[in-house]
Amino acid sequence: MPRLGRAQYSASQARIGNFFTVVQVYEPSTEAQKTFYREVVTPLNDVAGQRRDRLDKADEHLPLLLQILAYGGTRVIIPLTFLYSIRHRVVQSLFVASVAALIAICLLLVIVLDRPFSGDVSVSPQPYKLGTPARFWER
Repeated sequence: MPRLGRAQYSASQARIGNFFTVVQVYEPSTEAQKTFYREVVTPLNDVAGQRRDRLDKADEHLPLLLQILAYGGTRVIIPLTFLYSIRHRVVQSLFVASVAALIAICLLLVIVLDRPFSGDVSVSPQPYKLGTPARFWER
């Protein structure tokens, strides 16, 4: 199930189902109506397909191998920095702290990029609130 709330997911699914029901019930009789029908069905299929893709992407996570490399690499690199024979403890501490900070920033980036639809750096629903789709947006 996507990260949407169960009620939001069900309401969206019901709306798309209603669109498909309306289109399926419609019986075009004239050539103009058949052309109109084709022009309505194609974008509706595209919208449903794109929604399915967005929901699939919202559930994706980083591959296990990348997670192992990121977190396991951290556990290897930090202890290795202590092996450098730096005579001054302050300089060595700064070196270890800077490497740890760099790794922490990289891990934070991995975590943020793993969740593209949440947080401050996320994909916005704003385009769906403008123009024609605004009629279907819950207020």
